[in-house]
Amino acid sequence: MKITKSGVTRVVVLIFLFLFLILYFMQLSGYNEYSQNRKNMLTEREIKEFEADVEAGKDVSMNDYLNQRKKDYRNIFSDAVLGISSGISNLFNQAMDSLFDMLGEAVTSS
Repeated sequence: MKITKSGVTRVVVLIFLFLFLILYFMQLSGYNEYSQNRKNMLTEREIKEFEADVEAGKDVSMNDYLNQRKKDYRNIFSDAVLGISSGISNLFNQAMDSLFDMLGEAVTSS
């Protein structure tokens, strides 16, 4: 079975289309907003603790009651991938900038 450039291109385009559709329907369904609201809601225990402190006349701040448990998932591999990703992003941005500069010069020289 011979792999051609058009076949590889077709597969890559289909993968990107599939990923786009997944993200699009997640946005339509409100998944991200639901996740954010869920993170911002106080638990029942935190609400009772807040109400008890208000009744006791203590100086209260909302940040004292929010669940601040964040895990740090950084490691050597994630840092390396982040560096590679940033490098690719910078290269892509430079390539796009030079492409648009060339297109701008072509349009203005005509």
